[in-house]
Amino acid sequence: MVELAKEGAVASWHELPRTLAAGAGAVVAAAPLAASLLSGAPRWLAAAAVLPLLLALTGVASFAAQVARGDGPSLTALRRVDPVLALLLSAAGLALLAPWGVVPAAAVLIVGPYALAYGAVRGKRGLTAVRGGVILAAYRPSWALTLTGLTVIAAFAAVASAGVLALVVAPLLLTIACRQTTALLSEIDRTQGGAR
Repeated sequence: MVELAKEGAVASWHELPRTLAAGAGAVVAAAPLAASLLSGAPRWLAAAAVLPLLLALTGVASFAAQVARGDGPSLTALRRVDPVLALLLSAAGLALLAPWGVVPAAAVLIVGPYALAYGAVRGKRGLTAVRGGVILAAYRPSWALTLTGLTVIAAFAAVASAGVLALVVAPLLLTIACRQTTALLSEIDRTQGGAR
C-alpha cells in the first residue's frame, strides 16, 4: 500500500503541469458546493451541489488512470465523464438529509475513490463502476480505509493551505486509487486464474 501510494505520488509529480490543470477543473467544479456551504444555504442545496464536483471527478479519474499507467496523460481525458456514476455517488450526499444519512455518506467516502478508479481503469460506467468499487473495498478493507484516511487528511491540508493544495488533491488521490485498483485487479485475476 505504501509503495503504491509513493508510486502514485511520483507519477503525479512527473505530470505536474497537467495534474495542476486537472486539479483546477475539480476546484472550479467544487465552487457551487463551497458557495452553498459558506453562505449557509439549506442542507438540501449543499447536498445537491455535490453533483458538479463528482461529475468532474469522474473525468479526473480518467486522467489519473492515464497517469497511473504512465501513458502520457492527455487533458482530453477530463471530458470522459460518467454522469450516472456521479449521480449515484451524489445520491449519498442527498441521503445526508435523513437522520441515517451518515451511513451512506461514509460508504461513499470508503467506496467512492475505488468506484471512480475502477470505472477509469477498466472503462466501466455507472452502477458497474460502483459494484467494482464495493468489491475492491471489501476485498482489501485496510487499503480502502487507508485511502479514506488519506482523503480526509488531504481535504484538511487543502483547507489549511487556503486552497493552494486543492489543485493537487483530487488528481493525486485518484492516481493513488488507480494504482491500488490496478494492483488489486491483477491480484484478483491471478487468484481466479489459479482457482480454475
